[in-house]
Amino acid sequence: MDKLINLLNVVSILIILALGLLVILRSNKDPNSKKFFLFVVSLALWLSTGFLLRFTWNYDLSLFVLRLNYALTGIVVYSLFVFSLGFPQKLWQKNTAYSLTMLVPTLLVVGISLSNAVVAGFTRDGSIINVVPSWGFVVFMVSIILQLLLVFNILLRQYRNSEGILRAQALFLFLGITLAAVFALVADLLIPLIFKTFITANFDAIWMFFLVGFCTYAILKHHLLSVKVITTESMVVIIVMVLVVQAFLSQGWTEGVLRGGFAMVVAYFGFLLIRSVLEEIDRRQQIEKLAKERQEALVELEQRNKNLATLQRISEVVLNESDMKVMAQKILDELPKQLEACAGGFLSIVKDGNLVAYAISSNEFSEKIVSMVGGDLEKYSFPIKKEYNLLHQVVVEKKPISSENLSDFISPPIDKPLAMTMQKIIGAREMEAFPLYAGGEPFGTMLFIYRHPVRQRNENIARAIADDMSLAIQRASAFQKLKDANEYLAQLDKMKDEFISMASHELNTPLAAIEGYLSMVLDEGMGKVDPKAKEYLGRAYESSKRLAELILDLLNVSRIEQGRLKVKFAETNLVDLAQSVIHELQIKADSKKIYMKLEANKKDVPNTWCDTDRIREVFVNFVGNALKFTEKGGVTVRVEKVDGKAVRGTVTDTGRGIAKVDQKKLFQKFSQIKRETDEHQGTGLGLYISKNFVDLHKGRVWVDSDEGKGATFGFEIPVLKAAPKEVEGAMLEDGAPKASGSPAATDGGHQVPKAAG
Repeated sequence: MDKLINLLNVVSILIILALGLLVILRSNKDPNSKKFFLFVVSLALWLSTGFLLRFTWNYDLSLFVLRLNYALTGIVVYSLFVFSLGFPQKLWQKNTAYSLTMLVPTLLVVGISLSNAVVAGFTRDGSIINVVPSWGFVVFMVSIILQLLLVFNILLRQYRNSEGILRAQALFLFLGITLAAVFALVADLLIPLIFKTFITANFDAIWMFFLVGFCTYAILKHHLLSVKVITTESMVVIIVMVLVVQAFLSQGWTEGVLRGGFAMVVAYFGFLLIRSVLEEIDRRQQIEKLAKERQEALVELEQRNKNLATLQRISEVVLNESDMKVMAQKILDELPKQLEACAGGFLSIVKDGNLVAYAISSNEFSEKIVSMVGGDLEKYSFPIKKEYNLLHQVVVEKKPISSENLSDFISPPIDKPLAMTMQKIIGAREMEAFPLYAGGEPFGTMLFIYRHPVRQRNENIARAIADDMSLAIQRASAFQKLKDANEYLAQLDKMKDEFISMASHELNTPLAAIEGYLSMVLDEGMGKVDPKAKEYLGRAYESSKRLAELILDLLNVSRIEQGRLKVKFAETNLVDLAQSVIHELQIKADSKKIYMKLEANKKDVPNTWCDTDRIREVFVNFVGNALKFTEKGGVTVRVEKVDGKAVRGTVTDTGRGIAKVDQKKLFQKFSQIKRETDEHQGTGLGLYISKNFVDLHKGRVWVDSDEGKGATFGFEIPVLKAAPKEVEGAMLEDGAPKASGSPAATDGGHQVPKAAG
């Protein structure tokens, strides 16, 4: 019997160590595996000292081994405490501090156990050892019990705080420690204390095998649950144990060594077999893991595609709508269609320091909800205060807030009973509000209403939609401001044109009288005029003529931009118009002692239908500017045909020319180029008016110049065989302006469309 018990103890100790090695080899990177291995080593040493007592007959040596056994008991319990703190999961951040704190009483227990404070001595009756306890035996027992109770408490916490496989691991660990602790307390503490015997220590290794087995099963649960592994390991262990028993029961040393060696060989190949089975299971588990990851990736990809489609739909609304109210309503209406379990949304915006209810999703219950609150949402406008409700808090704290109660967001101003009724009608289970930002500051809130709790949905898409809503409202707001500004500027421009037209008419009448009376005085029709006075009156007369020209320019500009310019087409030859302009302005050329000549062959230039007054004025402006800015040389006027389809008129001077950068400013209203002294500066309207006159004829104007080499101004108009029946942007004399909707005719803009042929 004793031989069989000894054999079972040796086999149990070896199996315990083997399980510890299995864990550390299988999970050598896991800190819990290392802690478990230390626990197994300390447990094996403790079991070994108890086993050695059966073969140690020297009293002093036996007493030392017995006291060492008690000291190792404290180390075993401490290592179990350290292991339980982190397995199956870490309970506290200060695990290391707790471990160091518990080390102090453990070292105290070890110290007194190695002295005569716990065990004073023993008596032996064959293999039975009777312990003689000392004064510290009770202290030792209480300390061990308290530490074990602390371990049990930790394991209960592990069980309560874990889920799934972690919870199962915690349960197996708790059962193993409970069984082993009960056996150990009964055999090593209670029985020696009550019956003064140590006989039950003969079975320590056997029941401790259950503790290590349960712990190993918990750590390697995903491996040991496999039927293949359980069957393989059981068969190997049974075969090896049978061979070992046969070795111990051998009749001689030779037979025992041979059977022992054979048992070792079988154990080695059994280990290889178990490892191959584990590797097969590992591969299968990796395949299953990859399949699971693939499935999860497909689900995630599908969700992302759905989210992208949702955002794309929202973006289409943003791009296609510029009106803020319409755009916000369309986005809110998309929420129930695009977001799973979303019942709708509610938008509030900040206006003048108040949070104003702005829009709500349109669905089967929205009309009823709006009617319950009085119909007009925007009447709910209140100063922003953090404590008012959660919507106000979102604006102040600039972060999302969720709640299961709709009343938290809208009460006040809505009464709580009414808010609860609304939530019941909607079927809402969870609400979440996001701040809407502009320039880093919130300018509103967007409330999402869900029929399921937050944890059952993906809130990232809601946040992205809220961000899109922020950009959309900013864009719509900017567009509206720009639209309002353009309308205001257009109104100002119209008022300006009307003022210029009115002022020009009002100034023209007295100015005509002044010019007429000055002419009569200068002609001395009313008597002789003093030469000095005549000189001054002549200057006044010239100034009145320039003023009349200015007023005429302003009138022309006003009429052009309002589409009220009257044009009268007649058949003519541009050579005749150019010749008449040269005759008119020849005196100015003579006064500056420069030449002015016409290069044209009337026979080669076809007649065309045009407004002779307007085209003649184009020649006058071009030639007048050329004379004004030419000090040496002269001015050359050319008229020629272009491919038989157009007539071209050019005016070339030998003046100082125009820089390329300044040429871009020409033909614009009130544009002036300072090429000479201030006395040469005019209103800046001549070229602008000339361009518009040519545009009315569906022609074009241009300038060609290099600074210091003179300039050439030219225009072309098409050759017409008959007068047009209508002209866009102007009125044919005795006709009415065409209602074409052109900018010049409808909104007072500066663009004058070309005439229709």
